[in-house]
Amino acid sequence: MKVSAPGSIMITGEHAVVYGHPAIVAAIEQRIEIEVSPLPQRRLEIVSEIAEPATVDLDRIAVEGPYRFVLAAAARFAGRLSSGARLEIRSEIDPTLGLGSSAAVTVAALGAFARLSGAPTEGLHTGALAIVRQIQGRGSGADLAASLRGGMNAYRLGADMLTGAPPETARAWIDRLPLPPALGLRYAGYKTPTAEVLARIAGAMAGREAEFAALYDRMGACAAAAIAAAQAQDWTAFGAALTRYQGQMTKLGVSDGTLSRIIADAETTPGLLAAKISGSGLGDCVLALGARPEGFTPVAVAEEGLVIDD
Repeated sequence: MKVSAPGSIMITGEHAVVYGHPAIVAAIEQRIEIEVSPLPQRRLEIVSEIAEPATVDLDRIAVEGPYRFVLAAAARFAGRLSSGARLEIRSEIDPTLGLGSSAAVTVAALGAFARLSGAPTEGLHTGALAIVRQIQGRGSGADLAASLRGGMNAYRLGADMLTGAPPETARAWIDRLPLPPALGLRYAGYKTPTAEVLARIAGAMAGREAEFAALYDRMGACAAAAIAAAQAQDWTAFGAALTRYQGQMTKLGVSDGTLSRIIADAETTPGLLAAKISGSGLGDCVLALGARPEGFTPVAVAEEGLVIDD
């Protein structure tokens, strides 16, 4: 069996999405693939390019180490597996660029173990989000939605998902959108871990909660406008909404000097519809919509999400 899931990029809605505001996320044509072979023993053998091979007893899974997302997925189905498996993991995603590699491997692993156990593969998003929050402490699940569904999607957390691990009955709102015009990315040359970015914002928010809540409300309104424009395929209005969102990201304090210079240079490109941070900011990538500025790499949207080939 071969299972694959695409990476993803945030189009808009960063930061505000974890407070219940809408976002837009797109799957990209860079995939993680897991080739699964059965083993008679109740153990997992995991092989990849990112770490040394690992062998784990199915009845004693510790969710730790470089394969922790895969192991957490295995733990959810271990009791229903009659035997073990060998997993060979290959990735086209550069994990240093923040292109949803953790989400993609989580979705692919859940799909593999669900199929091995005979469980349905529908509704995997809730379990995937529980895994991400278990390991990282926080997460919106937008990148998971893209890896599962493919394409470009409007996304919003369900009310029950805003605090703690979501109950199994909770669902996020995921709505497929028309594919956008050409997209491009430019890496800033460095990345600040998302957890560190969030910690800095939390520190700045202390004592200014109402001010930040109003900022997140404005960000949510920008994202909602972008969703409406995409549904109407009004890409000029879509770009304008992304540009407004970038202004709010600057006010949030996550657009540093390097990112601001990349965006300013990109905005001199004829035919550009928008340039903004993609991700949590303070490094990582800048997204361009429309004409591709110098130094940006074209990005293809993956129309297929999770794929399982028996």
